[in-house]
Amino acid sequence: MSAGAPGDRFAPGALRRLSGRELEALYADLHRRVFACYEDGELATESGRVDRDTAAARAQAQAQAAPLIEQARAVHAERLARLRRRARRWWIATVVVAVAGGGALLWLLARG
Repeated sequence: MSAGAPGDRFAPGALRRLSGRELEALYADLHRRVFACYEDGELATESGRVDRDTAAARAQAQAQAAPLIEQARAVHAERLARLRRRARRWWIATVVVAVAGGGALLWLLARG
């Protein structure tokens, strides 16, 4: 299932409904699962369950991890969008405070 399919828990709308804590937990779980794919490939190569060809084992691990990586990219995109929105709100608040402070200083100087 692609990262944007309707009804998918990794669809942008579904990710927007998650809390920040749930989003971080989902990203951490995907991260753990991707690394587990690669570790399983290494263990299979070392134990002899898979041909000694490390390139084949790596390709198999990449094939297993590819859907997880796509899902993690979708989750990361939502995390990034949230951080950018937060940064934009803080920037606007900073500008408002600076303008209000400048106005207050000008008012005090004009009164004096």
